[in-house]
Amino acid sequence: MGYDRLYFLKKAYAIYPGVLAPVSGGFLAEHYRQRRATRGPLRAALDAAVGLGFRAWIPWRARKVQRKFGLEESWRARAIEIARARFADPQDVALFRIEEAAALDGYIRRFEDAALNKRINPLGWTAGCALADKALFYDRCRAAGLPHPEIVAIVARGRLAPCADPAGRELVAKPVLGEGGDGLTLLGAFADAADLAARLPATLNTARGTLVVQPHIATHPALSDLALDALPTVRVVTILDEAGVPEVVSATFRFASNPAARVDNMKAGGLISAVDLEDGALGLACKGYGGGDHERHPVTGAPILGRRLPDWTGVTALAVRAHAEAFADYALIGWDIAMTPEGPLLIEGNGKPGVLMPQRAARRGLGEGRYGELLAHHLANKA
Repeated sequence: MGYDRLYFLKKAYAIYPGVLAPVSGGFLAEHYRQRRATRGPLRAALDAAVGLGFRAWIPWRARKVQRKFGLEESWRARAIEIARARFADPQDVALFRIEEAAALDGYIRRFEDAALNKRINPLGWTAGCALADKALFYDRCRAAGLPHPEIVAIVARGRLAPCADPAGRELVAKPVLGEGGDGLTLLGAFADAADLAARLPATLNTARGTLVVQPHIATHPALSDLALDALPTVRVVTILDEAGVPEVVSATFRFASNPAARVDNMKAGGLISAVDLEDGALGLACKGYGGGDHERHPVTGAPILGRRLPDWTGVTALAVRAHAEAFADYALIGWDIAMTPEGPLLIEGNGKPGVLMPQRAARRGLGEGRYGELLAHHLANKA
């Protein structure tokens, strides 16, 4: 996401996961032990007060989540019990499909994620973050020779700066600081650069800041029966390993479920499916927020479960190469990669990729594998 000061302000206070003793996954035990040991008395008192408030909030939250997702009354009672036992948000209990309290031990709770990320990825929280600004991101990609969407023009304050010939290509525009497809505008085709300069600025809302104009990206033909009219992408997460070499630790495929959608993200009702890191095979699909599972696409009927993404070796190799050659100053990155007829293409990079999507899609916590091991490694180094 872009440099959103309100978002950062909301994340400024890192909730301590407990009242006195921390309650979290075992892979984070040392981190919270050190955090507890280094707190002053005022912070310890504040953490305890917030923890008591959190516990009191759980029943209200559980009722709200129950109504939101249409869950049974029995679920609410069990969710309150689990949430209190593991100091968890009942919505995490619902979205991660937690049946027993112990199952949460392998998960990163969503309220934990920002504090952990700020500690290991401090550049991702600065105004100059090269992963938050598409113009800066594409500059690094271009310098490293990484495949990425071409910039045809940049529109700022109603003025257009052409960068490439637009003739004969369908174009799209998106905010430089946007995320998740927010603000994506389909522009259509223009005869030439003069036509683009004459018509484009007046058709775009630049209230959201600078926009980049790019060619519309075609979907790989092997994915056409899953794509509908939105470009599907795979979120590949890489973390620098113990030797400082990028390692792929998580992958989630995202694709539209609504024929009217123009983007693949969860907020637009898109489907998510965990990807096997070895062979690119898809798991069961689901929506990001509630709903059932899908072995086949709910609109096209195309098979999902067990299907392999095209050129999976190329996708993971691109993520590793991009991290190593152009963005090694970040410890953790979530890459949005499109599979196109010409090969894998870097669409965006994310310094704060989040933990809801991969854990819900995979039906297992990130702490259970290399993600958890490497997160603990970086936290220990920062300490």
